[in-house]
Amino acid sequence: MGNMSLREFVTLISKYLDTGKLIRENPSVTREMIDSFLRNICKTEGKEPDNTCPKQGDIPHQRQKDLGEFIIHTDGASRGNPGKAGIGVAIFDKEYHLVDEVCRFIGKTTNNVAEYQAMILAAQKAIACHARKVIFKTDSELLVRQLNGIYRVKNPNILSLYRELVTLLNKIPVWEIQHVRREENVIADTLANRGIDSSI
Repeated sequence: MGNMSLREFVTLISKYLDTGKLIRENPSVTREMIDSFLRNICKTEGKEPDNTCPKQGDIPHQRQKDLGEFIIHTDGASRGNPGKAGIGVAIFDKEYHLVDEVCRFIGKTTNNVAEYQAMILAAQKAIACHARKVIFKTDSELLVRQLNGIYRVKNPNILSLYRELVTLLNKIPVWEIQHVRREENVIADTLANRGIDSSI
């Protein structure tokens, strides 16, 4: 970005981003989601980078007790497959207000492993928030079909992650997982790629 600050860069993006088209073509994306995402990116300016970006703690306790239903978008990305990989999780309340977001660099691995790692993080976050009901959304069709019992998990590297994830999901009273198009998962996708970029 040269001498341009992160805030100036985000302002430039928001100026040229066709939010109207994005919202029209992706019903699950709202203007408030986009605005909240851009605002939270701006909050990271001037902070030291770490393996969680943007750096945000757990949801404040006073908000946890008021929230019980969540919509959580997840994504995992690998540049090279296997290659440098990152995960992204965006947590919304049932009205689609952004509650929390996180991205991490997870080292060198495959895209499928990254997708599972993202879901594991999402489940951990949901449990920490005492979620009563969660709708998980991901653009990984394989992950959705395996968790819904349509596909068997045969890969040994995935099987251990699958078992860990199922153990976590069993701690959530009501949950479901839905497959969405990548265009409908834009925030989690952006976070996953920022996770990779944080390794540089």
